[in-house]
Amino acid sequence: MRPDGDTLRDLLAAGLLAPSAENKHDLRFEIASDHVGLVPTDRASWGAAPHREMLTLMSFGAVVENIALQSAQHGLVLVPELRLAAREGAVASLRWREQVDAAVDPLAEAIPRRHTNRRFYARTPVDAATLAALARAAGEAAGGSVHWLAAPDERRRALHAIRLAETERFKRRALHAELFGAVRFEAGWQRTLPEWLAPATLEVEPPARPMFSAMRHWGAMRAAAWVGAPAMLGLRAGYLPCALAPHLGAVLAQGDDDAAAAFAAGRAFQRLWLAAAAAGLALQPMAAATALARQHAGGDWVSAPVQQELRRLLATLGPAGGTARPYMLFRLGRARAPSAVAGRRPLDDYLGGGAASSSAAPP
Repeated sequence: MRPDGDTLRDLLAAGLLAPSAENKHDLRFEIASDHVGLVPTDRASWGAAPHREMLTLMSFGAVVENIALQSAQHGLVLVPELRLAAREGAVASLRWREQVDAAVDPLAEAIPRRHTNRRFYARTPVDAATLAALARAAGEAAGGSVHWLAAPDERRRALHAIRLAETERFKRRALHAELFGAVRFEAGWQRTLPEWLAPATLEVEPPARPMFSAMRHWGAMRAAAWVGAPAMLGLRAGYLPCALAPHLGAVLAQGDDDAAAAFAAGRAFQRLWLAAAAAGLALQPMAAATALARQHAGGDWVSAPVQQELRRLLATLGPAGGTARPYMLFRLGRARAPSAVAGRRPLDDYLGGGAASSSAAPP
């Protein structure tokens, strides 16, 4: 079955509050008579940029987790049917069944409060019981888990991977274009946007803003590379915020099917993030290391030596003897509220299905 009217709109709108790479949901909800199809709109880029496939499928996992949590609020159970290997059409068909005693998860209340916080975090550690509760929340997503990078050697390797990846993003032309292409400088340093990243969300210190703005031009970045600008920017963008944060973690997923594992990791990561928001904690995903490890190396993308080192480092992050792979690194702690939070485009921008979509509109 499929809910109608305001109920369906509420469920899909909750899905859009999930995180997405570059604050841009590349999806369409295809509304049919008995289900809703979750259709990727950037599939054409996946062959040349496999990291985008991973990040999109993680985002889809988070979207589905939000919808599942919100569905229980309406006495509904979401039953997603996955077709992640499909070459066209939907990668998931969303169906529901009524269940009067559907288990309502308190994480649903945190959906609108979940935001990326790029501020520096207080050094005070979060208590062990809270960390364990966050890991349990993530682990309720089948196939996904959270591993805290608490051992000094493991934390050091994670920090090295984060710094290496962030530096590479400023050093390589295609990575630089992808990074700065997502930042809409026309919004200024005060406003937010419904899509992409407004500079105000990046928490760049006022004295550094002119230099950061200049570095969006590849010519300026190449010239500044002579004085080590990529390394300095990588230090500020990744290493320092993570080194000073009280906790680093990795979202892991099991399985040989990379698409299914990415989807499961997305559901687990969303549950972790919602649990953190409910506990009043700040979180920032650090996606560069796992994304660059999956790119096609060479050319203007990640260099082969850097990619090999990232893969080596990532393979060492996780429980001893475990087979799960890391799909996302993140930092966690306490911080003031972000200066600005990213918005979302209206639900209607994502609806498809011809005449069938009219049934999703309120009467």
